[in-house]
Amino acid sequence: MQNPGRSQTTGLILELFHVQTDTSFELPQNFSVIRLGKPKDKIMPDINVSTLPNADFVSRLHAEIQVEKNTYYLVDMSSANGTYLNNIKLEPTKRYPLKLGDKIDLGHGGKVTFIFLHKQEIVNPSDNTILNNPPTVLQIELVPNTKPSAKERLGKVVGL
Repeated sequence: MQNPGRSQTTGLILELFHVQTDTSFELPQNFSVIRLGKPKDKIMPDINVSTLPNADFVSRLHAEIQVEKNTYYLVDMSSANGTYLNNIKLEPTKRYPLKLGDKIDLGHGGKVTFIFLHKQEIVNPSDNTILNNPPTVLQIELVPNTKPSAKERLGKVVGL
């Protein structure tokens, strides 16, 4: 079954970047609802996560991204393992506005993590064609929960 919610566009090309596999999923344009999950029978989600590691944490219809005017909203569709936005568990069926750079976890434990991004494009100056950049690569550094000393803070501000 195809997504019947085609109607609006924001003019941006947006993507969900899957952190664990460095894979980008371009969000379909002109959809008012973008479904995230795994296929079941004749229902195919717009963002199919079934081939990703730890997909067993993801429900068939896990979450939706709803587009209204130029605002994107994330909605947990009463999934079994929950949906998290920037480490905060979403209340099922409630809409939460998305901002570029937001972290989306499908299920708990950070095993299926996406970053909501603007897709990068470059223009070839020789003929003005748009070329897609290679896949986005993010490096995440886990920093222990410790306070830097006054000297370390001053060194970072001064650039030492």
